[in-house]
Amino acid sequence: MVVVVSDEAKQTQIEAITQGYTFEAPSITLGAAIKDGESVPEAVVRLPLGSMNRHGLVAGATGTGKTVTLQLMAEQLSVAGVPVFLADVKGDLSGLATESPGHAKIDSRMTGLAQEWAATAYPVEFLSLGDSGGGVPVRATVSSFGPILLSKVLGLNDTQESSLGLVFHYADKNGLPLLDLKDLQAVVQHLLSDEGKADLKGLGGLATSTAGVILRELITFSSQGAESFLVSQSLMPKICCALATMASA
Repeated sequence: MVVVVSDEAKQTQIEAITQGYTFEAPSITLGAAIKDGESVPEAVVRLPLGSMNRHGLVAGATGTGKTVTLQLMAEQLSVAGVPVFLADVKGDLSGLATESPGHAKIDSRMTGLAQEWAATAYPVEFLSLGDSGGGVPVRATVSSFGPILLSKVLGLNDTQESSLGLVFHYADKNGLPLLDLKDLQAVVQHLLSDEGKADLKGLGGLATSTAGVILRELITFSSQGAESFLVSQSLMPKICCALATMASA
């Protein structure tokens, strides 16, 4: 079935977009509506800055501009003084750090949108997990990583996650710092001993089979390179400071 949309209906849609995406509060610009394959400059699509702390989804087929949309959002947030964290595994967004040399397609696109454009380099701090990569190493202690997130990474079930939480609780109450994976393994092994079982008597105890699963998963996690990330000195506070000043630099 083919549905033919009248020009009047298209114009009504354009007017609805223009009204719906016009805000008095500060906002970022994503682009403009398209009518019959051409951009409509007056129907600008914006998002209020106040809504940028909500969940969002940028979806589309390969080559439709998802990455460019994210870059456009990050650039405008940076200008507004809002720090942005981007998990960019392939390095597609690294160009934020340098000015674009310009291109005829960019000029044509901006002319169609009736918007001004100037090549700009934005303040960027490159981060990397542990010692891999050339960025600032992001590291964390096991304690700061926490039992909930660690359980997700290890793929533990609800019972095993609860038991890992008990291990963290025991270490915290007894002043045992969990700095790296070896510390965590040592505490688990202690709680399997007669002395450790006595310590947990009033807390429900730790099943040997559950502890075995946790220890095996920790060994696998360590062999995958986790030891370079979960270390005795956390660099997360410094990274947070860098992110907080990134946009205002």
